[in-house]
Amino acid sequence: MSSQIADTPATSGPGDGATEESPRAAGLGGAWRAFLIRRGIGLVINLALLVVVTFLIVQLIPGDPATAIAGENATLAQVELVRQQLGLNEPLPVQLWNYVVAVAQGDFGDSFKYRIPAMDVVMAAAPNTLALTIPAVILLLVLGLALGMTIGVLTRNGRRRALDLGFNGVTALISSIPTYVQATAFVVIFAVILRVLPPAYSPAYSLGTAAILPIASLTLGGLCSVARIVRRETAVILEQDYMRSARGWRLPALTIYARHMLPNLLTTALTLSGIILTALLGSALITEAVFAWPGLGSVIVQAIAVDKDYPVIRAAVFVIGVISLVTTLIIDIVLGVIDPRTLGEQRG
Repeated sequence: MSSQIADTPATSGPGDGATEESPRAAGLGGAWRAFLIRRGIGLVINLALLVVVTFLIVQLIPGDPATAIAGENATLAQVELVRQQLGLNEPLPVQLWNYVVAVAQGDFGDSFKYRIPAMDVVMAAAPNTLALTIPAVILLLVLGLALGMTIGVLTRNGRRRALDLGFNGVTALISSIPTYVQATAFVVIFAVILRVLPPAYSPAYSLGTAAILPIASLTLGGLCSVARIVRRETAVILEQDYMRSARGWRLPALTIYARHMLPNLLTTALTLSGIILTALLGSALITEAVFAWPGLGSVIVQAIAVDKDYPVIRAAVFVIGVISLVTTLIIDIVLGVIDPRTLGEQRG
């Protein structure tokens, strides 16, 4: 009887529960406030640096936009007139100040070529780029997580050595191949040889059909990288005491892996997703060129190589940077909800 009483948890009234929980809640609330303040300050600083970088980056592009706009047959007087109209004859510090003031008002200037706000040109193409990158990130995280977990469980404690070696070898090889090479290989295999998918974007095909190969090109390498990392994390987690206890209690496999192991792996996967999305935005620009996809890649290439369209280049780079910053912030907030211990980490 005494043992039963000793094992029975003591009950407490509402006042006692509030007393026990309030310090924890207060500590968590303080951690969230510090986290949001820290990240808010970091976001403002990064946005300021991004504005400066978008201004300076076009100075490295060879060629004169005034000459490109005036035309090859224009006289020096006509070229100079265009330069004055665009403000390109002003000293660099003056141009920077005018640019910062305009950007603070949401104005990146008018496109040199299209004579409409540069941000309108960029925002018309941005959804097409996100239509490739967002599904690619979701697929590579879900499939990479599932594949890494599966291989990690199957090869636990050195089992199935051949499978482990084969998995590591294949995923390392695929993840080392540049995205544009994979894109070209997909075109050759599925469009030229098998003729089951379109080789490039065209109004003759639906947007969904034309997006299959670009999304696959963006997904494959990242999927292999995520799977390799998750497989290593799975091997470590499987040897933790709580996982050994769960196996010792002979809990169902779904309970062991989905309830006890998956939440720990999600922290790693979400942390990777921010880095992966930033890398995918860069890879997407090259992939779009391979598949003639009407996204930011086409806009930037046209603006740099042909038009010397400074406002469009700046607006496009700014939008890509903002997408990366906002995505990283959202991921860190989700990580804080899943694991409050991450709120105290200094994350970039």
